[in-house]
Amino acid sequence: MQVGGGGSLRSDINVTPLVDVVLVLLIIFMVITPVVQMGYLVKVPPKAPAGLPPSAVNDQIILRLMPDNRVLINKDDVPMDQFPQRIRDLLHGNTSKMIFFAGSRDVDYESTMKFLDVARQNGAKNIGIIVEEPAQ
Repeated sequence: MQVGGGGSLRSDINVTPLVDVVLVLLIIFMVITPVVQMGYLVKVPPKAPAGLPPSAVNDQIILRLMPDNRVLINKDDVPMDQFPQRIRDLLHGNTSKMIFFAGSRDVDYESTMKFLDVARQNGAKNIGIIVEEPAQ
């Protein structure tokens, strides 16, 4: 007497566990993806129009702090003790005017922050940082 089936092996794939695992992975990735994509909001300034008048370019204020603690406003060398008064004179009380800062690679972070604090205390509220590509 024979008990059981026909005695041959069945080679069918049971797809149900595979579908369960794939659905669980899909749900996990759907939940994790928005969390991973969080970032920082950055306000990028609009591009400058092509035909800027020469007065707009000449009216810019660029501050530079050199490694030997020299201060340059545009291309004028200014002693550090005269810098606060000079920046106030250039701004004429217009605190919304944009000022650009181009730091040197050889100046340490603390000196740079102190310099920018002095500029802010004397009316420079909008300070943009100019980043130059490193020379290779």
